[in-house]
Amino acid sequence: MSSTGRISCSMSYTLTLRCGCVVYVSRHPETGIAHTRVIQSHGANCRIRRHEVGLKLYLWELLPDPAYAPQPAWSDPFEDFRWTA
Repeated sequence: MSSTGRISCSMSYTLTLRCGCVVYVSRHPETGIAHTRVIQSHGANCRIRRHEVGLKLYLWELLPDPAYAPQPAWSDPFEDFRWTA
């Protein structure tokens, strides 16, 4: 904690997207709310045309793709079944 009794945290951070691009996120110094998201570097295998270095991203562009459904990687091929509730 700082001398004013507030918890100090970094003003910015980076996120790596699933495509490999790195996004720089800037936060407001008083509220801590992220207000700017900019592509810092382009992923080597990124196929998204809109991901250009320096381009601003909106929050909803960082959310996971609802069509993407990861499949579990089983260690034993005979265990390749889905669990049901």
